Amino acid sequence: MKSFIKKVLVAVNGTQESVHGAMYAIMLAKSLNASLKAVYVVDTATIKYLGINQILISEEERDFTKDLHYEGQNNLDYIKSLGSLKGIEIETQLLEGNVCSEIVKAAEQYGADFLVIGGKEKTKEVRYRDSSKNVLSTHKTEILSNAKCPVIVAQKENIEKDFKLF
Repeated sequence: MKSFIKKVLVAVNGTQESVHGAMYAIMLAKSLNASLKAVYVVDTATIKYLGINQILISEEERDFTKDLHYEGQNNLDYIKSLGSLKGIEIETQLLEGNVCSEIVKAAEQYGADFLVIGGKEKTKEVRYRDSSKNVLSTHKTEILSNAKCPVIVAQKENIEKDFKLF
């Protein structure tokens, strides 16, 4: 039987939950024999906003953007190395702009059959007054609302253990 899923895109941002999302995407792509692309978006929209509102001066904007490019490339290289461990070649792309719109646009341009994003990590401890407990972040909500393909919010418990065994 032939899979109708040929391309998977995963969005990463350096958080542990996005690394877990990438692990899930790697396992998904390998299981389905699909190609995989990872994207990281340098949030230049927020940096420009901070500059316009004089929270950052232009030199700080340039330095901050440069640092985020470096961080983004390091994150993509790490995700690529995770794929290599499992025999998956991952195409990577470092983007700039509004995080949500760039991720949605990248999925469309890539022709992704699925978009994978990391979900909120579940903890065993009870947190009182945690307003984010069952609420997706603004970015995730915007991506879910605007993506033209199905979105998987990867929240798999023990993903690191499963990834090692996969």
